Amino acid sequence: MKALFTTFPAYGHLLPMLPLAEAAAAAGDEVVIAAAKDLHATAGDLTTRALGPSLPDILAENTSRFGRDVLGYRADDSDLLAENVALFTTTRADMAFDELCELTAEERPDVIVAEMWDYLAPLVARRLDIPWVTFVHSPATPIDAALEGGLARTLEQRGLTMPARRATVQLWPEWLESEQTPARDEAVFAIQNVPYNTSAMVDIPAFDGERPVVLVSLGTVVDDLALLKTAVRAVLDAGADALVTTGFTTGAEDIEGDSGRVRAIPFAPMAQLLDRVQAVVAAGGSGTTLAALSRGLPLAFVPRMANNPLVASVVAGFGAGVVCDDPAKLTAAVPMLLDEPELRAQARAASELLGGRPAPGAVWSALQNRVGQAG
Repeated sequence: MKALFTTFPAYGHLLPMLPLAEAAAAAGDEVVIAAAKDLHATAGDLTTRALGPSLPDILAENTSRFGRDVLGYRADDSDLLAENVALFTTTRADMAFDELCELTAEERPDVIVAEMWDYLAPLVARRLDIPWVTFVHSPATPIDAALEGGLARTLEQRGLTMPARRATVQLWPEWLESEQTPARDEAVFAIQNVPYNTSAMVDIPAFDGERPVVLVSLGTVVDDLALLKTAVRAVLDAGADALVTTGFTTGAEDIEGDSGRVRAIPFAPMAQLLDRVQAVVAAGGSGTTLAALSRGLPLAFVPRMANNPLVASVVAGFGAGVVCDDPAKLTAAVPMLLDEPELRAQARAASELLGGRPAPGAVWSALQNRVGQAG
């Protein structure tokens, strides 16, 4: 079987899907990743095809259409909501529909596996009559219905009807949902979280001494250097060392602190980072969050955009994290991560629950059967 994996062009959208793609390749199936060029390095030995535009290009186009940046949403702001829906649906479709149609027609996959916010894939699946599977890596949100409405508009604009999902792969667990999720007509396959990793080991400088280490990771694009510095200071003030990912927009030289207690690198596979730490400070991306919980590590959240506040809220509600809506609260939160037994116990409970879900190889086998039966 040949599978085309597609994604909205951002690291946090692609990385959670890669273990399933790798499982498909390990099973002897042909795998192609269609993604913006700047994401290709994360795909390892998997075959990649370039699919534009990049995230900055989509953001720029959406800004030109609506007159402001929209990295974030509020369900009670109808104008902002409409702009965010367009970003993922009509704006991106106008820019990339023809390109993905052409790429897919050339590859002739038996199935398209699309991450949950790739609203381009179902259009192409309907146009070319290819089975479509959704990969859900984040919790349900109050704007999901609006996004589905945006998808309906993009279909209508092209004279297409909504295709039926052949299956849903559910990475985000039901016990971390706060919104009521609709009943699904298609088959749903729960999948185990596997933190992103590569065969190549990244050179992560070691620390001297016996102090605990806290990972500070606010994503691959850090647009709030002051917040990153505040998080590092909170870790140092708690008596821990700080392992910091600066992303691709800042550098190690931008991070302040005792050089013996701060190690800063632009990017490394999350699995390799988590091997070194006892707790995590994060913005609230679903990939980082599930990776940390899969290792039984508690988190302090400084939500920045999009669904970060929702992710932070549900993990805190489970008891495995602390939400710092004011960065100044990190000073008290980091010691809690290291010393509060209940936080650590709940993080370990989350790890056990996540570890009990089916492995990617088993899920891929089930998808093969599902697609084959329908085909």
